[in-house]
Amino acid sequence: MRLLRTTLCGLALWAACAAQAWSGHTLCSWQALAPLIELQGVQAQAQTLEQFITAEAPRLEALLREHEAWARQNLADYPARPDDLAFKAAAAGPAVPRFLQALRLNGESRLKLFVQLRPGQARADQARMPWVDISALRSGGAPRENTFVQLAPGDTVAAFDVLATASSEPDYGLDIGLFVDNGTAQGARYGFGKQPYGSPAVDYSSQAPFHMGFFHEAGIVNLVAPFIRRGHPESRIALFSALAREAFAGGHAYWGWRFTGWALHYVQDLTQPYHARALPGVSAARMLWVYGLSMVGMPGARDDAVTLVTNRHIVLEGYQFARMSRAYERDDMNDDLLAALRDASLDHGHWLYAHSDARSRVSAEAADSADALDEQLARSFPPRLVADAKQPLGNDASSIDMQAAARDMPAAQQAAFERELVGLMQRLGQHSRALVRAVLAPR
Repeated sequence: MRLLRTTLCGLALWAACAAQAWSGHTLCSWQALAPLIELQGVQAQAQTLEQFITAEAPRLEALLREHEAWARQNLADYPARPDDLAFKAAAAGPAVPRFLQALRLNGESRLKLFVQLRPGQARADQARMPWVDISALRSGGAPRENTFVQLAPGDTVAAFDVLATASSEPDYGLDIGLFVDNGTAQGARYGFGKQPYGSPAVDYSSQAPFHMGFFHEAGIVNLVAPFIRRGHPESRIALFSALAREAFAGGHAYWGWRFTGWALHYVQDLTQPYHARALPGVSAARMLWVYGLSMVGMPGARDDAVTLVTNRHIVLEGYQFARMSRAYERDDMNDDLLAALRDASLDHGHWLYAHSDARSRVSAEAADSADALDEQLARSFPPRLVADAKQPLGNDASSIDMQAAARDMPAAQQAAFERELVGLMQRLGQHSRALVRAVLAPR
């Protein structure tokens, strides 16, 4: 038992270093949300977070008190927020830092007013916001293909753009440095304990337990490695959905849409098979075997398993991002991936998101598809990318044209991979719309 526990901890830590899910949530959200008539023609006035908190302070105090009580009763493996972090409307000091600590978010989050432009939409006369004004991440470069423009308080902006832009925002540092072993002052106060998986020393990896949900591992995994369950996407979805409803009820539409986008991010993350299974394609028995070898001085099999899964994860996201970015640049809205995101034909089966759906539906579907997707990636891309365990892709992956690599493979394998990816995009679109409808539904 102790050996398997160590196996899972070591493997999950390495695998979670690739803590991104879908690359460019906003690219997905623009299409996934397009069928929602609730968003058509709706606009909002940009408002700073400080303006929102100041106007709503007493209501926010009550909401967060009630939500914390609900979370403690209804969320499995939820670490209770320390009482001294509760938001108090009448407390002294700047409102935004007190609000962020009550939400247990990274106090260095930028939270400026901005929207993302579609690829190919930027004009020469538009001032672009630098990446450091968007993201609090210390490691990792700016996404070169993304263009952000600043808003001023009072600017009128389409709700659709606020929502789609915000669906990427949790990847810009909201959840980094929150555990006690991350070496931050907030991690020591927030009550999340030690980071259960991912590397505590790498800032973007410290967000992994908030963006992954391993709810469907084998029984023996949950039995001997209960830390694997300590992911918190459900709590983020519930918290930001509650804040969105409160913002709408108080007449603060801009923050209603922005909080909805934040909640949407975690739902979309759970549609990613590599965020719903710790190591797709690697059984619990194999985990035991490869780590057993490492314990007697032969770590090669363990390292190979982790490298292969991580490389396939990187290839999947690299292909998805490049494919969608180029479709936007060409204004090709008939691209199969974009069309799949807009496909609302299955929405009747999941019209409104319910709290239990994160575990019972969204991540369950992703976990069920994980092994088949992992196997198909191995067939649909050149072996140097997905079958060479001695060549970690890492940061070099951004220089690889994943679309061109896929075209080098047999047509039948390209088509099979396309079917897998189209199915994932259909489910991402369906669950995205269900979340937005649920936030907007009368309570």
